[in-house]
Amino acid sequence: MGNPSGCAPDPIPPPDPSRIYEILPQRIPYWIPMADPNQISAPWGPGAGSPRGAPLTPFPPPDPSRIYEILPQRIQQWQQSPCVAEEHGKRLLERIRREQHQARLRLQEMERRFHELEGLIARAKGHPPREDEETNDGDSEDTDLQIFCVSCGHPINPKVALRHMERCYAKYESQTSFGSMYPTRIEGATRLFCDVYNPQSKTYCKRLQVLCPEHSRDPKVPADEVCGCPLVRDVFELTGDFCRVPKRKCNRHYCWEKLRRAEVDLERVRVWYKLDELFEQERNVRAAMTNRAGLLALMLHQTIQHDPLTTDLRSER
Repeated sequence: MGNPSGCAPDPIPPPDPSRIYEILPQRIPYWIPMADPNQISAPWGPGAGSPRGAPLTPFPPPDPSRIYEILPQRIQQWQQSPCVAEEHGKRLLERIRREQHQARLRLQEMERRFHELEGLIARAKGHPPREDEETNDGDSEDTDLQIFCVSCGHPINPKVALRHMERCYAKYESQTSFGSMYPTRIEGATRLFCDVYNPQSKTYCKRLQVLCPEHSRDPKVPADEVCGCPLVRDVFELTGDFCRVPKRKCNRHYCWEKLRRAEVDLERVRVWYKLDELFEQERNVRAAMTNRAGLLALMLHQTIQHDPLTTDLRSER
C-alpha cells in the first residue's frame, strides 16, 4: 500500500515516438530471424501442404527494413492528429487525483476522531462512580419479557441481552480465522489489524485489533471504575455528561469503548482500501499513457483521415 501523505506526482510528458529510431536498429537482428531460402528443406508458407501437388516457391523471409517504410508515416499521423485516448487519460487522472485528495481529507478526519475518542475515554475514567445511579432504567421493565440471542438462539432477559450477545458472538467468531501471509505496514497508522502471527498456518491475523476475540481479551474491570459512556439527548446530541454507574453494573453501555473504537477503525480501514484502489488505478492509467506511442501500437493501429485538411477527428459532442 502506497504512502498517500506525499505530494501529487508530476504529470507524465507526452510520449516521443521518434525515440523508436534510436532503439529499433539494435533490436531488429535479434527479434526477426533471418532465414536462407536455399537451406529450406520443405515448402513453407500460406500454400504449404496443398493436396494438388503443385510446385510451390518458398515463402520469403520477413524484411525488417519495411518497418522504416511504414513507421515514419505512422509517427507523422500520431503527431498531427490529437489523441482522444490521451485526453481521456488526462481527465481520468484528474478525477483520480481529486478522489485521492478527498480520501486523504477523510482519513485526516478519521484520525482526528480516533484521537478525540481516546481523549474522551481517558477523561471519562477520571470521574468517580455515583452509588445513587447504580440502577439503570431497564431494571423496572417486566422480568417475564424475553428475547432470543441472534447467535445461539437461546431466550435471554433484555436486561442482560447486550452482555450475553457480545460474549456469544465472541465465542463463535473465535472459531473462524482471517489471515494473510504478510503483516500490515501502513505508515502513520495506529491500532488497525491484530497481526498476531500463527505459526501453524503461517499467517497474520487480519481482524480488527479491538474486535479480535482470539488474540485480545477484555481487561478485568476494577470495582471502582466508572462506565464513562457519553450521554446524549435526541439520539445524537451530546449532553457533555458521562454515565456515572459503576462499569461492572452498567448493562446499558456494555463494551461501549470497544464498539466506538471498532467503528472508527473500520472506517479508517475502508479509507485506506479506497486509497490503495485509487493508487492502482492511477498506475494503470499512467502505464497505458506511457505505452500508447510504442512501436507495437503505432504499427498495429491507424486512423484514416479521408479529408487531408481535417486533422482533428474528434466528434463535436
